[in-house]
Amino acid sequence: MRALLRLLTFLRPYRGQVVITALCAAGVMAATITLPYLTRVVIDEVLVAGRSGVLVPVLLGFLAVGALRLVLAVTRRLLAGRVSLGVEVDLRARMFGHLQRLSVGYFDRMPVGQLMSRATSDLQTVRFFLGYGLVFLFMNVFTVIAVTVLMLLIDARLALVALAVGPGLMLIAWRYTKVSNPVFVDVQQRVGEVTAMAEESISGIRIVKAFGQETPRAEGFGQTATRAFDRSMDAAWIRASYQPLIGFLPVLGLAGVLIYGGILTIDGSLSLGEFVQFYLYLTFLVGPFRVFGTLLGSAQRAIAGGKRIFEVLDANPDVEEPARPTPLPAGRGGVRLEHVTFGYGEGPAVLSDIDLDVEAGTAVALIGSTGSGKTTLTNLLPRFADPREGRVTLDGVDVRELSLTELRRAVAVVPQDPFLFSMSVGENISYGAPDATEDDVRAVARAAQADRFIDDLPKGLDTVVGERGFTLSGGQRQRIAIARAILADPRVLVLDDATASVDATTEAEIHDALRAAMRGRTTIVIAHRLSTLQLADELVVLEEGRVVARGTHEELYATSPEYREIHDHGLATPAQDAEVLR
Repeated sequence: MRALLRLLTFLRPYRGQVVITALCAAGVMAATITLPYLTRVVIDEVLVAGRSGVLVPVLLGFLAVGALRLVLAVTRRLLAGRVSLGVEVDLRARMFGHLQRLSVGYFDRMPVGQLMSRATSDLQTVRFFLGYGLVFLFMNVFTVIAVTVLMLLIDARLALVALAVGPGLMLIAWRYTKVSNPVFVDVQQRVGEVTAMAEESISGIRIVKAFGQETPRAEGFGQTATRAFDRSMDAAWIRASYQPLIGFLPVLGLAGVLIYGGILTIDGSLSLGEFVQFYLYLTFLVGPFRVFGTLLGSAQRAIAGGKRIFEVLDANPDVEEPARPTPLPAGRGGVRLEHVTFGYGEGPAVLSDIDLDVEAGTAVALIGSTGSGKTTLTNLLPRFADPREGRVTLDGVDVRELSLTELRRAVAVVPQDPFLFSMSVGENISYGAPDATEDDVRAVARAAQADRFIDDLPKGLDTVVGERGFTLSGGQRQRIAIARAILADPRVLVLDDATASVDATTEAEIHDALRAAMRGRTTIVIAHRLSTLQLADELVVLEEGRVVARGTHEELYATSPEYREIHDHGLATPAQDAEVLR
């Protein structure tokens, strides 16, 4: 019930249209239940009493009621459709906006396919119920109440016979709701698993094919789809068991009315016209009772989808925007980590008591074995995550006190595996600075050594790259990502092994460009290649989440066994790169 009431709040912006839709629906049913009365008049007054003069007014009444019913029905459907689509747009916008505010860690925990399932199939189920299902439910409830009153007015005894099946219907409906709700929730979850696996398989198709896993992947998808099918069949069995029974019980009431009503008509307690009128009213009740089970199923599916949507909307960001952000003071990007400890969720600490001071305008390289905490440390600078203990400052201000927008304008990250949007090359470069001119874009493209291959593209900067930029090579994507970071003009530049995907010649060219971009700007480099260490003024060695050494190459090679081990055996680099540092 809480989930249903919460779903109804999405109708608040459309309450005026909802009221008009409900009035139109009531008008449609009022017009409909007028027809049996007119039928009674024809039978009793024209056919039995022989008053032929009544026939023309009654026929005109039929036409007028039919025309009114048509106008109201068209209006109801148009308004219901508008409300349904409006709820869909609002829900989708709210979900997407909330997803944008959630922290990076949320997306590490939640499969993309599950999010897509919630934003598509679950949302469609909810919007259909709110836009149409509720209207049908209101129409049926209105019909049941109005027809029941009219039947009681015609003959209370006959009405009680017709309504004797009511308690049984209510009991079955309650049981149906109780049994079906957990099953429908599980069905939505299974469908989400199918969507998640499909999305993952398509996104990772290169890996699937590279390792010849097409058949095992297809078999795994088949098993996931089979689990969804089995659970859907459970739901189908429940519907097949309850909905026909809900539709059958009114037929018993109909049979009782035919028998008892026939007796009353023969005895003269009812006129033939009243009996036909009563019978037609009862047929109007059969329809609502028959679809009652379907409407309950629709409501249960909507509630199940709503619960899954609310799981997303209720997720709190791991990183909160400060209520009253502190303005970022003037500075050149001085970074300091003070006794920083960090771990993912409830897991063990990945960083332990880190103290690190990076002077403004200097370049520091982080090196260490895999899992030593290099990338995690840099994720704390733009607040992709917050430390459990300690603090991170930028130009003397705790980053938790800064506006996220201002902070992330001041810290630009070039990841090891750059992501490009399905937009033009120019739009990808200017993504962090949408007001940049074409001359600005071309200037940073030259600085990132990307101008030559861009000029060779079919439409130059206007060439649209494929999904995730896979129509470009890894080195080309990397250089576009570097150009994007340079154009943002940050105080702090984070390079997560940003030259890992380029050849030695291109790497040397990019290094020259990066030196110019890094001049006067604080830069933190994650290094896995010895040649990358040339970019840094100082090296910081991490081991098991701790800073174990700091200094120049010569100092560390002479004094730090951890650095010597990494240098001699742990860095992936051509042999000639080692000569550069020796």
